[in-house]
Amino acid sequence: MTLQRTRPVLLVVFLLSFCGLGTEIALTRVFAVVLRYHFAFLAIAIALCGLGLGGYITHWLREKVERIIAWLTIGFAATTSFAAWFLPAVLLPNFPTAFWLAGLIALLPFLFLGMTMALLFDRYSAVSGYLYGADLLGAALAAVGSILVLNAFGGLNAVIFFAGVIFLAAAITQSIAFKSFLRLILPLFLGLVCFGFSYANRSYRIFDLPPVRHARPEMVKPMLAELATGKSKIIATIWDSFARTDVVKDEGVDDLLHIYTDGEVPALMVRLRKGNLKDGEWLMGTLMGVPYALLTFPKDKGQKRREINSVLALGSGGGVDVICSLIAGAKRVDAVDVNPAMKVFAEKFRDFNGGIYEKPGVRFYIAEARAFVKQTRNRYDLVIMALTQTATMGKAGLALVESYVHTKDACHDYWRVLSDKGIVALITQEPALALRWWLTCLEVVQEQTGKNPSEAALHLGWWELPRELWGATPYRQLVVMSKRPFSKDDAESLLTVTERWKIIPVFVPFVAADEPLREVARGNYTAEDVIAETLWRYQINVRPVTDDAPFFVDLSPAIPPIMWQFIVSAIVIVFAFGLIAGLVERKRSTERVLSLQTFGFPTIYVALLGIGFMLVEIGLMQRTMLLLGNPTHTLAMFVGALLLGGSVGSVLTQRQAQEKLCDWAATACALVAATSAVLGLFISPLVNALHELPLALRAVSLFTLTVALGIPMGMPFPSAMRLAPILWAVSVAYLWGVNGVTSVAGSVGAVLIGKLFGYSKAIIAGAVCYLFAAAIVRKYAVSGKSTETTSGRQGHEN
Repeated sequence: MTLQRTRPVLLVVFLLSFCGLGTEIALTRVFAVVLRYHFAFLAIAIALCGLGLGGYITHWLREKVERIIAWLTIGFAATTSFAAWFLPAVLLPNFPTAFWLAGLIALLPFLFLGMTMALLFDRYSAVSGYLYGADLLGAALAAVGSILVLNAFGGLNAVIFFAGVIFLAAAITQSIAFKSFLRLILPLFLGLVCFGFSYANRSYRIFDLPPVRHARPEMVKPMLAELATGKSKIIATIWDSFARTDVVKDEGVDDLLHIYTDGEVPALMVRLRKGNLKDGEWLMGTLMGVPYALLTFPKDKGQKRREINSVLALGSGGGVDVICSLIAGAKRVDAVDVNPAMKVFAEKFRDFNGGIYEKPGVRFYIAEARAFVKQTRNRYDLVIMALTQTATMGKAGLALVESYVHTKDACHDYWRVLSDKGIVALITQEPALALRWWLTCLEVVQEQTGKNPSEAALHLGWWELPRELWGATPYRQLVVMSKRPFSKDDAESLLTVTERWKIIPVFVPFVAADEPLREVARGNYTAEDVIAETLWRYQINVRPVTDDAPFFVDLSPAIPPIMWQFIVSAIVIVFAFGLIAGLVERKRSTERVLSLQTFGFPTIYVALLGIGFMLVEIGLMQRTMLLLGNPTHTLAMFVGALLLGGSVGSVLTQRQAQEKLCDWAATACALVAATSAVLGLFISPLVNALHELPLALRAVSLFTLTVALGIPMGMPFPSAMRLAPILWAVSVAYLWGVNGVTSVAGSVGAVLIGKLFGYSKAIIAGAVCYLFAAAIVRKYAVSGKSTETTSGRQGHEN
């Protein structure tokens, strides 16, 4: 079969892959807004199972290929449009916590996509290298193109836009199957309707997310619950590739606006009439003002107030930290926020906020906080973070992007940028998170100074708001780490701050300390003892986290049972369907000998590829997240480069002779295994070294490294699809199903390994999968080939 004859098919595969990943990413952005992030992760994982299940279904639908493909493509487009309507119109207002139902509804389009792609690959398996190359190329462009679509239309409208592109692909499949111009009219018309509606809805918000009422408000996003009261309304929205950001005004409150990112705990924007900072002085009487008081209060009576030279506000949001810094007299304020919408809203509401980010001495940066800290050479008297621990969704929902701002590695970075008198201040909601950060700071001080726990504890302070006030504000817990230890000379100022602000000292040197932190101050406990006692008493894990496992918000001592159930379910599906398919093929097959070599090992081989690919991809993706300063751009470049390299590798396999494919695939698997193992072992020093380079060199290095790894990663699977019809007693559709389901299991497994052992171990686990795959294809493909040859000779003799 020539390349010329398959070009229309390659175009269809390219478009379907582009739309598949684009729809996946857009749905992830929708789920990130409407569901709590653990539920959103599981919902998208359930949906992606459709890719594998579609391959299983088409294992028995391989006769009338062209016409089935034409209608399946229509089904993909129609169910995508249905999901875009059903999720916000029906599920969210009526079943806001039914993540399983959200996953099942979103599964439908991917089920049709999986069936379509499996049939295409089964029908044109002879050129599977070209097909898989087109598949990966479409996905690579979607990794970048989805950012443009999301920035232009927003999450919900992006789903509708991609449905329009799918209808265009459906028109092409209709022309291939039926060769009739009239059959092109309906899909083309529906595609234009989707494009027009997504454009109109962007401006006029004809169709949007509804308010949500629930008996347990903590189960739904705070913004949706707030809107359900009828006392709040959205006055501005930006929905882009990073997040959905809404400015909400409460009825009867004229001096405050709330800025929600993905519907989570809001940042505040304070009204400054004509830019007058006096309108924000009330903030200094809240917990926000305490770090500034610690830096400016004179140690002895009669002394002048001390000065603050520079402040670094991480996650500055609506500018509250900047207001406090300027009121405290800071000469320089560097404000950093990762959300690009914050800068847009700061300019749009300039009259309301008094142009806070345009004040003398203030510099506003859109960047990831950790990346900024790693690059800066400035020194700060105060590094402040307020409510920065909210988790968001990562690439395609396949990994949870937890807080790299609150790891031990981050704390070491903050210590590095502090001046001699500097302090790091964290304001958070939950006492357990405050305790985890206190322990993180304790260990960092010990490692930086060589002090024992009781001496290191003198660098720390922890206050909390009285519990009767918790309902009025999320600013409840304050933990500080000082470059200089607090001494007896500071006792009076520490006590004054505690009494004047009417806050409770959880651990304040020379003032008060609660158990078990008091035992640390006395020298009886270490951080490990506190962690063990907290786990025993409250069944939560407050152990400090690292960049390798940055799950700061997740306090569960073990993996949630539902995630284990998901992995087990995926494995059961693979083996159960493999058993059924094997029994059926044993009765139907007349040309091949069905055996472990021709059926069992191909199944295991492709399963290892699916799991291994996701383990390596997600592990590396998480560890390189901070390299380019913006996580969205880093993810787009990483995923796009990996899939682009895979596309090149797939095309290269098509140029290899059939008899060399086994050796070619084995070599590729071994190369991926070796490279991944090295990266897993040395990823931390490699990333640290790359951070020392200029941005352009970092980008080039990341792109080059990822493409180079992607080339061999793109070779084994298309080789398997070419081998299946002639060497193994399995269909290409069956292998597609195995690969699809195990890929989702691999993505969940990467998170589990990341949480338990670290993402570097997930990369190494992926390397082990590729190593076993190399051994299987090298050893058992030869056996399968011998069996096939023997079977052929017997048939000839008969």
